[in-house]
Amino acid sequence: MTRLVIEQLKEKYNHKKIVFFVGRHIEYKGLPYLIDAEKFVKSDCVFLIAGNGPLTEKIKSSCQSERVFFVGRLSDDELLQYHYAANVFAFPSITKNEAFGVALAEAMYCYTPAVTFTIEGSGVNWVNLNGITGIECPNRDSKAFAAAIDTILSDDALAAKYAKAAHERVAENFTITKMMEKMNEVYKELE
Repeated sequence: MTRLVIEQLKEKYNHKKIVFFVGRHIEYKGLPYLIDAEKFVKSDCVFLIAGNGPLTEKIKSSCQSERVFFVGRLSDDELLQYHYAANVFAFPSITKNEAFGVALAEAMYCYTPAVTFTIEGSGVNWVNLNGITGIECPNRDSKAFAAAIDTILSDDALAAKYAKAAHERVAENFTITKMMEKMNEVYKELE
């Protein structure tokens, strides 16, 4: 993937800042909260919603904003392009059914700061560290979610700080190599 491909994607959306979501459109992913939050975001940006699911048509019909684009299912290559083009990764999951957040870790690895909700009993808030790799908001609080998006979009230095820390967090803790090293350490302790 080249810079040119990413720039072409940004050009498609008039070089506006991008808030990106990818995931299955099901209840616990919290997509209605992101659609609601969009109404309160003051920054000049677009919301790109990838994926699909049983709630897709209902969510589309509830969204009247001209800055929200449903891009459907993406190939692996396209997903990388969107991650690297994005300025914020919106991860509005609301229940501990979201045990970890693979999509969250993937976005963070691609230097995309995240906005998440606090989810009691979930690993999401262990992946995205509030004030370090992104911003964590009170669960189901669309206005707080919008304010967090605006905070990142309006402060390039803060966004860059979060982006670097997000990548480092995933690289140091959640890659296959690191997970294997940690598993081996646990096995050695059990011997």
